[in-house]
Amino acid sequence: MQFKTQVIRYLFASFLVTAVLPSLAQDESNEEIAQQYVELADQLYRETKAYDDIRDIYVNAALLDPNNIRASYMSGISMLESVTKGAAEEYFMKVYEKDPEYTFDLLYKVAQSLHYGYKFDEATQYYDRYLDKLAANPDYLGSDMVDGLIVRRKIFECEQGKILMEFPEDVEIVNLGADINSKYYDYAPVVDADENIMIFTSRRKEQNLNEDVSDDNIPFEDIFVSKKVNGVWDYPDNIGNVVNTMYHDSNVGLSKDGKDLYIYKDENNGDIYLSTMDENGEWSYPEPLDRHINTEFSETSVSLSPDGNTIFFASDRPGGEGGIDIWVSHRNAKGGWQKATNIGAPINTPFDEDGPFIGFDGKTLYFSSRGGNGMGGYDIYRVEYDSASAVWNTPTNMGYPINTPDDDIYFTPSKDGKRAYYASVKEDGLGYTDLYMLKVPDEMKHDDPNATPVAVVASVELAPVTLKVSIFNTDGLMDAVVSLRGVLGSGGLGANKLSTGVYSFTSTEEKENEYVLNVTQTGYEAQLITVNYPGAGSEPINFEQRVTLLKAKKDAPVIDIPKPIARKASGDKVRNVYFDFGSSYYHKKDAPYIEKAIELMKQNPSIMLELYGHSDYIGIEKYNKSLSINRADKVKSAMVKAGIDAGRISIKGFGSDKPLATNDQEKEGRELNRRVEFRFIK
Repeated sequence: MQFKTQVIRYLFASFLVTAVLPSLAQDESNEEIAQQYVELADQLYRETKAYDDIRDIYVNAALLDPNNIRASYMSGISMLESVTKGAAEEYFMKVYEKDPEYTFDLLYKVAQSLHYGYKFDEATQYYDRYLDKLAANPDYLGSDMVDGLIVRRKIFECEQGKILMEFPEDVEIVNLGADINSKYYDYAPVVDADENIMIFTSRRKEQNLNEDVSDDNIPFEDIFVSKKVNGVWDYPDNIGNVVNTMYHDSNVGLSKDGKDLYIYKDENNGDIYLSTMDENGEWSYPEPLDRHINTEFSETSVSLSPDGNTIFFASDRPGGEGGIDIWVSHRNAKGGWQKATNIGAPINTPFDEDGPFIGFDGKTLYFSSRGGNGMGGYDIYRVEYDSASAVWNTPTNMGYPINTPDDDIYFTPSKDGKRAYYASVKEDGLGYTDLYMLKVPDEMKHDDPNATPVAVVASVELAPVTLKVSIFNTDGLMDAVVSLRGVLGSGGLGANKLSTGVYSFTSTEEKENEYVLNVTQTGYEAQLITVNYPGAGSEPINFEQRVTLLKAKKDAPVIDIPKPIARKASGDKVRNVYFDFGSSYYHKKDAPYIEKAIELMKQNPSIMLELYGHSDYIGIEKYNKSLSINRADKVKSAMVKAGIDAGRISIKGFGSDKPLATNDQEKEGRELNRRVEFRFIK
């Protein structure tokens, strides 16, 4: 009933926009009419998700009154929530010209729109300016604040975008045409091995089982089927009401023989269902996959190996590398699925991975990731399994124009490797997202599909490895905030409270991991302890860690070790620059000391400079060494960019070997060890 009310309210509001308000133009100014448009659009924005229609109302308001900042700003916002993301630049720039402080994250919004519009250099400039603003407002915690880590990732994506576009892939991408695509969303194409049947998801009105619309004023998702006739994909048909319901239904995978269709449903935070085609070509009622695949967490997409014995799927369940990860399960002797295992790095990253497809050769995996060396959103990658060493090779970005700064996902190659199908937003599109066929260049083709598939090594049921952590103060056991995270800040395990002051962590990962145990409580000194977590095997492993918390001292502790160089630079002395944990970006407030070094070298053309990079002790030393080199290199890059000859600057990385302060605490300790030192040589 509530849904119907929202739709009626939306239709009534639309009527006001198209019929009533224009009639007032004779009596009211454009500014007044524009403001009424904005107020109406604001109401729709709060009560519906009809962003495409709302966008048009805001845009009309902005055209009527270019000085209405709200109209321009919300035009940009609603465009970022549609397929016209790059067009948001025009509106955000109008806002910025009129009021640069309209929102705290306005610089970031401008950068986003430039990023989506392939203007990578300009986007980077605005991302950098937003980072400067963050550094100048360290205490700002408003809802429109974007974390610096996210912004730096965006800068990296812009750098990758420039590289990928400089060396584009020689591919031909063909729109499948009006017989297949609609003016709405069409996506998630899957084909059988013989390429005789293609199944995809569409939100078109034609043949949709529900004549109503969803809360975004677009028809619900239905699954459609197209068959190839005389080498051409025929007009698609709705797969029918046995598979489709009156609401959202989306296909996410198809077996190689085309008889097992995997479907995503919203139940239980998102689960995978299976429908099977019988000998008469009829599809069965979808049934959920078993508990080793579906969990209380979200499962979003699947792909079955050519022999049907291995399933790859995406899930955000705990125990992964971060966000949505790709997992793998194998059939047991009874035909059911074994306990799933995380496919691990280098495929999974701290960011999201989705849309896996195992190729017809049985060893080439295609997937989409928000991490890796992508240019923005999801990028499509391919990776091969090395059967000799039983590991996955390093994934390869499929490149531009296959990938874009927006989401590119659900890539399905043909059996012979000469073609692939996927959904994307392109200039020749007929709707929001269209289905495209990609003619694959020779260097991207996988091996002969008739070769014996190389199956991923079957998983073994691994026994749990359990860490018990006991927290004490001088009076005995006490509760605290306990976390176990990867040494690089990503990944980790969830804590279970057993009793007062006693917590446990459980893992079934086969590989060993190094974590940082973080224990905090108000009024006590925080504890950071490195934990070497054993890999799981056939027998359970239990180990313990005891932590004693000490009352925090009111005064900062006196540390009898050398202090960092004074903040005021003088003569040929330049103060160190410092870094956040795990970061190679120096603090913006330290930029004047780099400028001082630049000034000294310009005034004294004969002197040379050595930059010494350092880290704190947390993490794997090999990583710390690399991080310390990157920190020194980041400072060098800033100086070279300012006109200093790169040959006059050398860099060294010492990792955690040369601490300047204690590593036992963060304040006045580890934070002082994450540094770059300047050493001038005359």
